[in-house]
Amino acid sequence: MDVWNERSAEGPSATAEEGMAGAAERAGRSAYADPPLTLQTPRVGEPGKYKWLFAAVWLIYLIQPLHNSVHADRSLGWKVLNFAVVGAFAVLYCGLAYAVYPKSGEIGMPVRNTRAVLPVLTVMGIVAFGTSVWVNSDLAGLWIYVGTGAGLGLPLERHQALKGITVVVVVLAFCEVISGANSSDWLLLTLPTFFAGMATTGIRQMAILIGQLREARAQVAHLAANEERLRLARDLHDLTGHSLATITLKAELAQRMLLKARDAAPEGPTPGLDAALTEVAEIEQVSRQTLTDIRHAVSGYRRATLAVEVASAHLALDAAGIKLDASPDVAAATGEFDAHSESALAWCLREAVTNAIRHSAAEHVHVTLVRTADEMVLTVRNDGRGLAATVGGTDSCGGHGLTGLRERLDEVGGRLSVGGNDGDFRLVAAAPVKGFGV
Repeated sequence: MDVWNERSAEGPSATAEEGMAGAAERAGRSAYADPPLTLQTPRVGEPGKYKWLFAAVWLIYLIQPLHNSVHADRSLGWKVLNFAVVGAFAVLYCGLAYAVYPKSGEIGMPVRNTRAVLPVLTVMGIVAFGTSVWVNSDLAGLWIYVGTGAGLGLPLERHQALKGITVVVVVLAFCEVISGANSSDWLLLTLPTFFAGMATTGIRQMAILIGQLREARAQVAHLAANEERLRLARDLHDLTGHSLATITLKAELAQRMLLKARDAAPEGPTPGLDAALTEVAEIEQVSRQTLTDIRHAVSGYRRATLAVEVASAHLALDAAGIKLDASPDVAAATGEFDAHSESALAWCLREAVTNAIRHSAAEHVHVTLVRTADEMVLTVRNDGRGLAATVGGTDSCGGHGLTGLRERLDEVGGRLSVGGNDGDFRLVAAAPVKGFGV
């Protein structure tokens, strides 16, 4: 941004060199200082509408008991009842799988916790209990699906899934006692019921572990990239900073010597010396500007934050005679949502302030930040000239004004809106609270 560029280009070269060193030091200390990646919601795969079918497909094993009931020497009503209870049970089980498997949204946990799990499991247990005790003991295999449902739907925290599977096995044993059926057949169901539930929880835990490994791998790659950026920043400073500072000092010294020579010339005007002074002045200007550009390149490795940009906006606007009215929520939001989204909004704030100083002729600038369900919305208003005065500006990151801001927001899934008449120009930028998946 031009305000900061112009200030950086002023002053003696020694100060510029000190600023260069300070920028490199800050870059080495805080470059891309993102918060650590959280492993609470690992990325284990994309959601899908039909993932629940992976659980529902195992209902195929109920075909054999139903086949046996069709050929049993019982009444038609009894056979119809068998099909009815199995159909109702299948609907409950498929509904449970459909409720817990994520069907849309961001990448996340292998299944999602929902309040519907416990009621559905309770009804499934009642159906399995009544069917296996009073209708058809051959359908006692329904308990295996109840155990699987407990392992699939109950939360893993505080061993709730394990406790639910244990309850299912205990009720299954109680069914054996009161049914008076063949004990060996019922005992054969106990282990499959227990291990089906435990296998389901094990698959969920394995999926979480895979997600954590993916997160860890992404974090390692992220840290490696940061280390390379830091190395480039240090090399850039070490290789060019001192040399450019020396060139600037030499150019200043040459200017003073040429000025003395011109003032001491006895013959009056000296066109040759004047031309030399002009060339040396241009050398100093180019050297100083290059030093400033390198400083910005080095410090650019540090991600922008709203707190820093609000403080910078106060200084810049005060110097321009413009009053800033910034909500305390803007600076307080730093670190409270996705770092990439915050950086994009911080650049929007910086660009809006620069445009207000350069183009708007405003007297007041108002900045607010509002959080919606899934977005942070930054609004910057000024009472100066409208949109026509802003289009075509250039931001400090090399983009072209609003186009550069839109590109930054597009990268994080955000959006930008600008407009307003003279006296009420607004820039509204929205960015997601949670960033895109890696």
